[in-house]
Amino acid sequence: MPAEIAFERPKIQNTRTAGWPRLLTPSFSDLFFVFIIVWMFMTSPEGWKRLLLDADTAFHTRIGQYILSTGTVPHADLFAFSKVGQPWYAFEWLSETALAFAYNTASWKGIAFLAGVSIALYITLLLKFTMWKGANGLIALVIILLTATGTSIHFHARPHLWTLLFLAVSIWLLEANRRNGGALVWLLVPITALWANFHGGFFMFFVLLGLRVVGCAAESYFWPEDRRERWGEAMKLVGVGAACLAASLLNPYGYHLHEHILETLKSKWIIANVSEFKSPSFNSEEMYDIMIVMFAGLACIAPLIRKKNLVEPLWILFLAYASLTSVRHATIFLLVVAPIVALELSVWWDAVSAGSSKASLMGMMNDVSGTLTAGLPGTSLLIPATIVAIALMPGLQWPTEFPEKWVPVKFIEKHHDLLASSRVFTSDQIADYLIFRNYPRQRVFLDSRHNYYGEDIGNDFIAISSASPKWKELVEKYKFDLILCEPDEPISVLVQATGGWRVLDRTDKYVLYARDGKA
Repeated sequence: MPAEIAFERPKIQNTRTAGWPRLLTPSFSDLFFVFIIVWMFMTSPEGWKRLLLDADTAFHTRIGQYILSTGTVPHADLFAFSKVGQPWYAFEWLSETALAFAYNTASWKGIAFLAGVSIALYITLLLKFTMWKGANGLIALVIILLTATGTSIHFHARPHLWTLLFLAVSIWLLEANRRNGGALVWLLVPITALWANFHGGFFMFFVLLGLRVVGCAAESYFWPEDRRERWGEAMKLVGVGAACLAASLLNPYGYHLHEHILETLKSKWIIANVSEFKSPSFNSEEMYDIMIVMFAGLACIAPLIRKKNLVEPLWILFLAYASLTSVRHATIFLLVVAPIVALELSVWWDAVSAGSSKASLMGMMNDVSGTLTAGLPGTSLLIPATIVAIALMPGLQWPTEFPEKWVPVKFIEKHHDLLASSRVFTSDQIADYLIFRNYPRQRVFLDSRHNYYGEDIGNDFIAISSASPKWKELVEKYKFDLILCEPDEPISVLVQATGGWRVLDRTDKYVLYARDGKA
């Protein structure tokens, strides 16, 4: 069991000051928070801008602005002409409200700042948790840096960032319950109530909690000497899970929220056509990092079982499978598995380096890791002070708009009135931004709410964008006035080759077609 492993490892004296003076003495993990901010967002001109590479951010912000301005959450669609007024749930309403508040306060700087701080907090929290489990400081740093790089594939200013924070806290509470027992684990109930209003990722917590209950029950069966303790943990977690499930109903939509999430997860069309739901392609540095941690996690299964731990092997196997079937689960895999890998590697390192002289390479590395292991735990006022300093620091290159490579902001601004008064066929990403820029005048055909539009409209969108034989019929069916796309897309090539449309404007990246007779 992880707690037992941690207690068996050699202790290194932590000489950090106790009491209030400790809050003025930064730990290495506090300095790590500063490092993450600088490394990810301040070492290149694109740093903070990378958080706005997904126009879903604009759509979520618009929903939040609607909630702030009306004081209500929507229960029917507000944005589509292809599915007018149908029931729809803003199931991430609280995170969307936070994004809107950040935007209303400081424009895109506010959103980039909120997202960047959330990411740095999540990574730092993961490092602190890994050290709490008993990992070697040097190994913990290496594994968490690999995790930071791997999870960066989803570092966009969107509601899922809060799932990373909530899940990291939840896993820590579950581990603390195994190690120390007590009532602290019941904090998961209010956390779930909040989480269910921030992001649908709270469903993954219930899966991991269920696997933990199964693992505890299996441990009690296979190792009778631990039966009372492990069975007691399983029953306690069943009660916690039931309370968390009830708490998750404390949202504006009640159980309809859960139905909505399940329908999304079961949608064959989304799984087949939305990139985040597809299997990963291991052809980038980030995906190589995920692969390294995945292999390491799978290698940890046998040692964990030998230590009478079945919970973490179940987590590793399930999340590895989920990550290989859908890339959106890779970040969850890294979050959960990285601390496990770091601890198992630490145990292995202790065994390999035992007896090494201080003059040897291993001895010198032991000295370095010993210093890190002693200095990483603890929390001071450095983190909140850094957050305030970043918010007020002049000269930082904050984003002022979405990158033109992803969203034709200037193009849309140039034709703002025409676009807002027209039925436009365009990508879901551009539609997201049109909603942000032009609501309430603008209505779109399809945006990033693929689960809302469903298979029929989704297939019609694909048929038009790929210029299938029935594209003309569908264009007439939905009465499109304008087509905004990239010049080399199939629909662009066919529109140029057929009559009834003319080029209204174009750049190297985008072209706007207008139906003949449309001003």
